Amino acid sequence: MLKKFRKKMVKEVSGYVCDRCGREAKVGDIENLEAYEFVSIERTGGYCSIFGDGNQISIDICQHCLKDVLGEWYRDWE
Repeated sequence: MLKKFRKKMVKEVSGYVCDRCGREAKVGDIENLEAYEFVSIERTGGYCSIFGDGNQISIDICQHCLKDVLGEWYRDWE
């Protein structure tokens, strides 16, 4: 039996940079687990979207900026 192979390229996230404040966090850093609290949003604008029909939008934001930006709309679910 002859096995055939093909090359496969896989991308993985190695870290984040907050689009608002510039804070950096490395995935896998046991001393600093900040990367696991980042929020990433990726969307495609739909018909009549304020972002434009079919336009891609994305943001990576740290937990600190997310809480600041959400302000009065942030709820703690304790």
